[in-house]
Amino acid sequence: MQQFKHRLAWLVVCMCPVVQAQVWPVIALPPNVDTFTVGDQLTANGVPMRVRGFVAKHMTVTQAVDWFKRSMGQPLVENKLGKQIILGRAQGGFYFTVQIENMREGGFGGVKGLTAVSDIAAFNAGKSQQVREVSRWLDRWPAGTQEMNRMSSQDHQKTSVYMSLRNGHSAELNRLALIDALKQEGLSLERETAKETRAGMSLFFKGVHKEATATIAKTEAGKTDIVINTITHHTGSNKQ
Repeated sequence: MQQFKHRLAWLVVCMCPVVQAQVWPVIALPPNVDTFTVGDQLTANGVPMRVRGFVAKHMTVTQAVDWFKRSMGQPLVENKLGKQIILGRAQGGFYFTVQIENMREGGFGGVKGLTAVSDIAAFNAGKSQQVREVSRWLDRWPAGTQEMNRMSSQDHQKTSVYMSLRNGHSAELNRLALIDALKQEGLSLERETAKETRAGMSLFFKGVHKEATATIAKTEAGKTDIVINTITHHTGSNKQ
């Protein structure tokens, strides 16, 4: 799941501003592929998205890239990120992104990928609200804290939110800030791991119809990274 969230962050980076959007389009997929959905609704760094995953066991990366180039039309942006090929194209108020990579080392056994349709017009319209929400959250943290990524997904009766933060303060100071910040969201610390593990400390929180996990770890550059995942289970009484 962590790897998928980093991939979504890259999909957002690949996008550019376009004009106002109206109706959600769909990225066509090659014939005879297996597909899977990624939540009912996604928002990554303020950008509403619809994401589908696909597996094409009968294609190579080159074949898949050529197929999408013909299908998506021009102009088309092509980038490479590690072993992944990223294709992007603006259409109306949306930005189309396709990520393709081999299923296995050596290029045999098919390809897998993600397609994302991002509503840039909605992002532009809601940008001020997004800035206020990020500012409200960062006000709870020590000075100099930056929000690196934020992703939310709505899946039936469950809302999941992923956030990653970074600052130059100690792990203990961030631990105290985390406990206080989540307390304001109705979540109380339930348990935590030993604080001296190599991967950093992990904390687990519980609330009414909600839960959260968080990790706090030092980076090689001397910074501290905080990753938070919250899940809210909606019922008839608490659904927004």
